[in-house]
Amino acid sequence: MPLPAPLIASIVSTVIETLSQSSTISTAQYETYVAQRVLPPEAKVGLMQPPAGDGSIVIDGHALTLSPVAQFRNRQNLIVMPMAVQQVSNVIYLNDTFGSVYRIWLISQAEADSIKKN
Repeated sequence: MPLPAPLIASIVSTVIETLSQSSTISTAQYETYVAQRVLPPEAKVGLMQPPAGDGSIVIDGHALTLSPVAQFRNRQNLIVMPMAVQQVSNVIYLNDTFGSVYRIWLISQAEADSIKKN
């Protein structure tokens, strides 16, 4: 049974009104609400150049091969495409059993400092 048009319009209107009334939060507030992500302790810390798109990356001046299943995660822990990284970034990374880099987390300077202290 199809839904009547007035009912659909009412639902859409309610959703739009609810979204417009929700307050926006600042970046600082957002970071306090986001749970601290757990990064693997065995990961290596480095400074990564933007990927060239040729299946390799440069971390701390060393050219490393990317695994075919390499996964990049941004500071919010969301998966990003390698070519979305357009600046030099602090990272932690893991190598697979063949020595290829298969996980890369972009980290903030504060995270880099706390990792280096440990």
